[in-house]
Amino acid sequence: MQGVGPGTIIEGRYALRRRISRGSHLERWSAHDTTLEREVALTIVGSDHPNRAGILDAARRAAGVTDTRMIRILDVSTQVDNSYIVEETMTGAESLAALLLQGSLPAEEARRISGETASALETARQRGVHHLRLTPHCVLRTTDGSIKVSGLAVDAAIDGTEEPDADAASRRDAVAVVAVAYAALTSRWPLNEQVVGVEPAPRVVGGVAAPSEIAAGVPGDLDALCRMTLNEDTGPLTPGDFASQIAPWSREPVHRVEMVTAEVDPTVVQELPRPDLGSTSGRVAGDQFAAPGVTVTPGAVAAKVVGSALAGAGAAAGAVGGRVGSFARAATDKAAAALGDTDLGGERMTLPEALSGHYDEIEPPLPMLPASTAQAPSGDQSKIVVIIVATFVALSLIVGYFGLQSIGQGVRQPDAAPKGKVTVTAPPATSAPSAPSAAPEGPSAGQPIAILSATGFDPQGDKNEKNAQAPRVYDGNPATSWTSEGYNSAAFGGLPKKGVGVLLDLGQPTSVNQVAIDLAKGPVDLTVYASTTPGLEGATVIGTATAASGHVELKAASTMPQAQYVIVWFTKLAPDGPWFHASISEIALS
Repeated sequence: MQGVGPGTIIEGRYALRRRISRGSHLERWSAHDTTLEREVALTIVGSDHPNRAGILDAARRAAGVTDTRMIRILDVSTQVDNSYIVEETMTGAESLAALLLQGSLPAEEARRISGETASALETARQRGVHHLRLTPHCVLRTTDGSIKVSGLAVDAAIDGTEEPDADAASRRDAVAVVAVAYAALTSRWPLNEQVVGVEPAPRVVGGVAAPSEIAAGVPGDLDALCRMTLNEDTGPLTPGDFASQIAPWSREPVHRVEMVTAEVDPTVVQELPRPDLGSTSGRVAGDQFAAPGVTVTPGAVAAKVVGSALAGAGAAAGAVGGRVGSFARAATDKAAAALGDTDLGGERMTLPEALSGHYDEIEPPLPMLPASTAQAPSGDQSKIVVIIVATFVALSLIVGYFGLQSIGQGVRQPDAAPKGKVTVTAPPATSAPSAPSAAPEGPSAGQPIAILSATGFDPQGDKNEKNAQAPRVYDGNPATSWTSEGYNSAAFGGLPKKGVGVLLDLGQPTSVNQVAIDLAKGPVDLTVYASTTPGLEGATVIGTATAASGHVELKAASTMPQAQYVIVWFTKLAPDGPWFHASISEIALS
């Protein structure tokens, strides 16, 4: 900008100190407010900027949003030919984009950052202001760990983004917040617009790879929200929807825990080169372990051991030569964490197929042994072979261990005297005229039936009953649960609905004759249906329970007809503080 430089006084108050960045007809400076004796950030908008009026209008609207998670706009003015936007300075803060240069963040830190960001944008939305240009560069973590959002409305105005209607703008911000969560979990950006310094997410048939296909330790609710929003065009409609679906989150930052690898002979181990901008570091699942003070499960400890072995093997490979692409490294991270099978669903491409389109060239490896078989291998070569063999042995032991652990899982073993157990034998199965009258052969009695997917079921309401939480009912973790929306009475607070629940998709017609449900809240009234369609019309009753709490088992009186869907339908809710809810920890079908 002409006539502007270090020492220039703006508005007789702001003394420019250092130019931070420069764009087309825009400059950003650090400055000192001589009136209030504080540091500020100052954006200069040149008179020849094609959207100067729109930028200033956006800044004034953003200045009216009061939220501690928003970077405050302190002043908007015009002097001579230039206009100015003055903001509070964020000395020492790091953008999410900068944090991701070191790799993905712990899952609960990703939850916290995206939750705080969504809450800030929801405050703005309620004032009629939208961001419309949210990227990891707009999300800052300060020195004390608090989250700040920059560029509200202004960044979109600078880019000339046309503002859509309120509903479309809310949805756009909601999708962007989900993308921020995805980036924090995977260190990759899933939307089409490229973000400088952040590697794009790998593309598969149907969209982008799910976070759980790339990174270890991704929570089921965040993984499901990313799938629904980014690949299925469903999910939250507003930032507030997203915040409520992932709550609660930690109020304190959750830091990475560095891996401590076993000592390796220095004649073999070599330091791997630092990654280029936008690529991931050669980490081995270390980002996914809990912060100090958080209990680490034996599975995590086992993953740590394998991670150490993999780190040693990777270093040995570095001594031999060869470069591995960042996406392939992420696949190694996932293997090191010993995760279970991932449900890719539908026509989506498998992870090995996705890998084929996201790798760097690998140079031919050096021979492990000399060309002459008569010549004995060197000491270094012997060490390399030993490390690689030891790694595969360790992986085989871990895979075998988890395979043995999984035998029998999904088959609920009855306790001698279970607390709060309710066993109900249903009356003879009844169905509407449209239901099939025949009962084709189903699985043998007691054989577990896999659940393909789950969603909230609210056919008489807004069709959204904590949908993103529903996969928790079959994740094998009793500590997680699906919980309905809160109502002010057990009968849904006088709303015109007779019930809410969870819809389970089995993927194919199956005869379900027994349902075991662990209720997180009670007492409740519920009925379980089998249906050929994702609705109650024509559904067949499997069983009913009244005033049920704890563990509930429902057994059909006769062999059930085959159906693809199972609906757990609550008709009376349980008291839960000032509200009433239905809540399920786990469901098992057979």
